[in-house]
Amino acid sequence: MRREDNNIAELVAKFLEKDRMALAKIITIVENDPGKAKEIFDTLYKNTGHAYIVGVTGSPGAGKSTLICKLAQEMRNRGKTVGIISVDPSSPFSGGAFLGDRVRMREITSDPEIFIRSVASRGAVGGLSKATYDIAVLFDAYGKDYIIIETVGAGQAEVDVIKIADTIICVFMPGAGDSIQAQKAGIMEIGDIMVVNKADLDGDKLALQLEMALDSYTRQTGWRPPVLTTIATDGVGIGELLDAIERHRKHIELSGVLEERRRNHIEKRIKDIVESLVQEYVYNYLNKDKGIEELVNRVYSREENIYSAASKLLEPIIKKFEG
Repeated sequence: MRREDNNIAELVAKFLEKDRMALAKIITIVENDPGKAKEIFDTLYKNTGHAYIVGVTGSPGAGKSTLICKLAQEMRNRGKTVGIISVDPSSPFSGGAFLGDRVRMREITSDPEIFIRSVASRGAVGGLSKATYDIAVLFDAYGKDYIIIETVGAGQAEVDVIKIADTIICVFMPGAGDSIQAQKAGIMEIGDIMVVNKADLDGDKLALQLEMALDSYTRQTGWRPPVLTTIATDGVGIGELLDAIERHRKHIELSGVLEERRRNHIEKRIKDIVESLVQEYVYNYLNKDKGIEELVNRVYSREENIYSAASKLLEPIIKKFEG
């Protein structure tokens, strides 16, 4: 056995002993090396299926990070452990995550039962990094009761959160035209709980607008999203928010919607992984294929067009997969 394999086995053993450093290192490995992710998941995946995933989405400046900080504290007050994934905009230079959200969450970082991970979105259109699902699985295997995912504050593109969360919270703020934006973005269709944060800034008016907007949406699940008001900076309304999460959880458990959602999440993730593996294979194949230079010459001299050239390159790849 290679030393590298020994190191992973040691990390997994420490992970199972609830070693926080091992959790951090394994997350880094899974983020950066899909090949090793399979080896890690072979051991850890059987320990999953217990955590409840809450997605938090909304416009920039709505106070999502502060809301999550207070929500995590309320969860801890009720004896629950928490993992937080904050999906940050990627640096265009390094691809790394900005740590602004972690700075805002500083007051909860000293709690050993709360683990925060910032993840670069790396250009993900829907607001979620490809690694987000895998990190949530690791938090679950580690034994976290709740996993909170904060998406990139990109507004309309954030519907990707539906691919992973059990309950989706949409956060709005007064004075930002959010009620109109919500309808344009389809947020009203994905949100399970609507939260008007910074409610001291004329929040009742926005809450009423959202209630009226919800009247035009019918849901097959039989759940009408409640509209709650919070002032996260003061902790106002946070207990009611967690109560609403628990009510929604009970509703989708009893109705079978939770199982359906989780099956859909698994299916989407399997397809994403297959797509990534195929892309990697094709990329490596094209880089090794010496015939591409000849095709470039033929296209350049107008003996061939780019589509027919691409089809010729694709033929042996298709044969291999159909093989």
